[in-house]
Amino acid sequence: MPTTPYLGDDLTVKSVILPMYEPKLNTFNVYAALFSIIAKDESYLPWYYSNFISLGINTCDDTLYFTDHFTFFEYGDGLSSCPWLEVYKPPHKTIYYEYIFRIKDTLIGYLNQNKYVWLYLDQFYIPQSNSYQKIHKEHSILVYGYDDEANIFYIADNLDNGKFIKTMISYQQLIEAWESDICEHFRRLFRVINFKEGEYKLNTTHLKNQIEGYLSSNIINNGVYWDQNPIDGPHAYAQNIKYWIFGHEVYSYMRQLIKQVKETKDTKNLDIRIPHLLWEHKKCMVERINYLNLRVYDFYSDYEKIVNSSLNIRNLTIKYNMTKNDSILDKIDTIISEVVNTEEIALRKLVKLL
Repeated sequence: MPTTPYLGDDLTVKSVILPMYEPKLNTFNVYAALFSIIAKDESYLPWYYSNFISLGINTCDDTLYFTDHFTFFEYGDGLSSCPWLEVYKPPHKTIYYEYIFRIKDTLIGYLNQNKYVWLYLDQFYIPQSNSYQKIHKEHSILVYGYDDEANIFYIADNLDNGKFIKTMISYQQLIEAWESDICEHFRRLFRVINFKEGEYKLNTTHLKNQIEGYLSSNIINNGVYWDQNPIDGPHAYAQNIKYWIFGHEVYSYMRQLIKQVKETKDTKNLDIRIPHLLWEHKKCMVERINYLNLRVYDFYSDYEKIVNSSLNIRNLTIKYNMTKNDSILDKIDTIISEVVNTEEIALRKLVKLL
């Protein structure tokens, strides 16, 4: 890809809206953006069901992720673990000296080449954000289109109380959100994303190893993200593996967080993203079992119950945040224990068949 986006010779082009599909996952916008780009048909499903198994929680900020999280497009040197993506990482000099004061033309140039753009904006200037005109807060955004007559860009992010939505922002609002000082460090994470035709064959050995690693809480030592040199600034701690807990142990850590809230009478909310991602993890697993044509086995129905229990945990978390009723925390803790035990039995049975 070129260092500077080609703005095009056809000055009659007034708008571009790139395809956006229904995402499989949406706890974080990086997942929702990824699947919004690649899910035009079911060809990506073997890759999806071969991955998104291992979990990791960073104990510095108590944030839970799929361990695939850092391998898509934001980190690494323009690399991606997804076969349907080509990712271009412009040089820092280009971003900070060429793009900084010409972001509108830069985005339009890439969109005219049918390329998506991932960049950080200050949500203070985004009307759909809860931070709009309240606090300055940087966050990643996917830009997937523009309309020159309406002077708007089409963007997607978890803006609606954490829900991933597609919306619009004026040229001027995006310019202000990009040029905001709070985004200074995060501008270097500007990425250009190109959809390409890819293929992937489901790898049962890889699948089996991941499930066993998840149940054993094995440390994840490799990947696009972990293999990179440590980054500087606010995200540096995230690359230090000593701060991470993996696999089934994330449940123990989750229970510790709940216990801390109860014992300290802390008035802060439980992080809804943790149970929401765990629920998505279970939905993915039951879909995976079905995709492997193994739903005739008893662990399939057991796993359907796990999905329902995980959804219950998520809903009870929302209820606790509204009521601060300690009895809800006890109920969440009990259901977590049941999920852990039932899941281990079900997945051990699954592994024997792979």
